[in-house]
Amino acid sequence: MRNPRICLTTIFCMPYQIAKNKSYVDQRECTICDCLCMPREYFTRQQIRSKYGFEQATLMDCIVTGPCLPCAVCQDAREMEERGILIR
Repeated sequence: MRNPRICLTTIFCMPYQIAKNKSYVDQRECTICDCLCMPREYFTRQQIRSKYGFEQATLMDCIVTGPCLPCAVCQDAREMEERGILIR
């Protein structure tokens, strides 16, 4: 487990981690509205790819955020943390 904090948050409270990912990629605080109106992780991944110049992989992101959603959520959170954009 590369980052137990992110993995445990995703396992036990995935909607919260998804909301945090979206707010972090937007570089703003996570609010209760983010948690209640949980964004789709697919769009968050697309936004991360666009923002940081990663190659677009629309089909792969669609596949990954379906059956492998917990892995995608963790991967996105780690990517933003490594770039230092997580708001604490």
